[in-house]
Amino acid sequence: RAIEAARAAGRKVAFTLSEVFVIDRHGDDFRALIDDGLIDILFANHLELAALTGKDTLDAGIAALQDKVPTLVVTRSAEGAVAVHDGQRAEVPAEPIEKVVDTTGAGDLFAAGFLYGYVREESLETCLRRGAIAACEIISHYGARTEADLSRLMDDKLG
Repeated sequence: RAIEAARAAGRKVAFTLSEVFVIDRHGDDFRALIDDGLIDILFANHLELAALTGKDTLDAGIAALQDKVPTLVVTRSAEGAVAVHDGQRAEVPAEPIEKVVDTTGAGDLFAAGFLYGYVREESLETCLRRGAIAACEIISHYGARTEADLSRLMDDKLG
């Protein structure tokens, strides 16, 4: 119903795969949404991508989906993130961090940072960098609420 409401309002649909166990249970439904062209922006981590596509390498997983969704975003923990938008590919490294304290909320904050740049029509690389900056902030402390001003942090890091 949420997808129908978004489509009826002329909005795009962003979808996050969640966790591998969720894909194990609902993967066929997720693949149907993708195959039916109902997802505009798909977020996954590298493990979720493998579970959804059945492919054992990042590039094979991306190849399996990149023509099915207009924007595919894959996070890779300490290895950074990659996105493909209408055939254009961008990759960024993870933001440097002294110590990972708690990964709760990292995916959500990454998506929020990416989408912030996306709606402002920033480059794919800048969107990924925004996601990485937001995720880095949230994993530097306990809890899923930011402690830093993300706008200021992004301005400082992006120039």
